[in-house]
Amino acid sequence: MPSIYRVVILRAALTALLSLVASFSISYVVVPLLGGKLEGAGLIMTLVLPVVIGFPASAVQFWQFETTRRLRDSLVKALTQLDDVNAKLVGSNMELLRERSHDPLTRLLTEDVFRERMLHQPGHPDIGQLVKLRVDGLAGLRKSHGGAAADTAIFAAAAAIRSTLRPVDFAGRIGDHDLAIFMPGSTPILASLAIGSISQAVSAVQLPFPGDGPRPMTLSVGGVECAPGFIIETALEVADAELERSSAQGGNCSHWGNLRGPNLSRNTR
Repeated sequence: MPSIYRVVILRAALTALLSLVASFSISYVVVPLLGGKLEGAGLIMTLVLPVVIGFPASAVQFWQFETTRRLRDSLVKALTQLDDVNAKLVGSNMELLRERSHDPLTRLLTEDVFRERMLHQPGHPDIGQLVKLRVDGLAGLRKSHGGAAADTAIFAAAAAIRSTLRPVDFAGRIGDHDLAIFMPGSTPILASLAIGSISQAVSAVQLPFPGDGPRPMTLSVGGVECAPGFIIETALEVADAELERSSAQGGNCSHWGNLRGPNLSRNTR
């Protein structure tokens, strides 16, 4: 960007030169018409005054104009940069919130956020299907092949869940070993179909189970149909009990329960 001094001086000099030409032209035409001659002191004044007066006056005006223009441009640039910073901050905050609300391994909701979502469901606040899942043989796999193999199994199950859920469904990691899904407004049939799709997807994953060598991964499933007014803690307990029944029978199966009687009291926590 040209120096402000050079810009102001050049513009003021050009203005003074144009003023000189205009003054001389007017005097050259008007003075003879008035019966005089353009010479001597009159000629000197005609040539000198436009420069002496026009140059500093123009320089002041151009200085003010140029400084104002450059200040405005700097302000616009600063505001643009501030908008960019704000946009980045908003994106960072949203990413931070997402990281805090999602489990880093499974990319499903954390347990606290999952419970909160169950408590504040838009659209279907009073009914749904709650399902808990566990990879069969996970404890033995962790003991024989380490945490990495167990994490691979949990990650594969979570990936299958993410690919199967409806837009209104949500899933979370409950504790270290279990995953949970809540399907608002769903039915047992739809939930069973979803679990079938998840089981089919995870069966494609071969895991080195101890003693048997690589074999397809299977799931134990426990579900509960949540009637209107269900208590969240009770629903999780019933689903967990059904999950334990599936695991006790060797896994690769599912059991379903219902909430009845006193379990219908609404959780207002």
